[in-house]
Amino acid sequence: MIVSIHQPAYLPWLGYFDKIRCSDVFVFLDTVQLEKNGFVNRNRVRTSSGVKWLTVPLLMKGHTEKSIGEMRINPASNWKRKHIATLAQAYRGRPHYERYAGGIEHLIEGAGDSLGDFLFEMLGFFLGELGLDGRRILRASGLGAVGSRAELLARIAGEVGAEVYLSGSAGREYLEPAPFREAGSEVAYQDFRHPVYDQGAPGFEPNMGIVDALFQLGGEGVAEMLERAGG
Repeated sequence: MIVSIHQPAYLPWLGYFDKIRCSDVFVFLDTVQLEKNGFVNRNRVRTSSGVKWLTVPLLMKGHTEKSIGEMRINPASNWKRKHIATLAQAYRGRPHYERYAGGIEHLIEGAGDSLGDFLFEMLGFFLGELGLDGRRILRASGLGAVGSRAELLARIAGEVGAEVYLSGSAGREYLEPAPFREAGSEVAYQDFRHPVYDQGAPGFEPNMGIVDALFQLGGEGVAEMLERAGG
């Protein structure tokens, strides 16, 4: 059984979904601390005026003592209206915008105060649209494993019965395989080559949030592209 583990992400990029595609079980790592200026609560979209960041504002007081699952969205911000408007400006008129815009707007408008709950619900929506909803998705906060860094990942992998732990390709540079062997898992690495697709404008900007490809290609088209690009 292949298991992958990753922190939550807002509008995750294509490589995030490729990792899930290559796994039998995916663990939503909501028990670690939020990294500021990472991709947990923000991501990029391509607009007519260039690449823009969409950021979910958080209540940051005491964040160094909280897990991602414990972080709260700032209710005083009007981020929901801004994100929906930016997506409309960037992608209205693209082949599949009307197909998905309503569902994505519903998710954003329905976001409560829990960052973890919001991102978990959003992940489920995108997995369904990409035909990946058959994968088993677990929240780390519902498991018993504790620890830090590779030790935590290895313990989670062991707890869910992983035969293979699938790491991102960057893991080759820092991941120590010994804790995984001790937990009964071998380590493999994702081999994802970012595909190029029509973004409706000259040139190509890689590593956009999933909505960029979804609005251009539709769920079936994105799924087929991942099959071709993934390892």
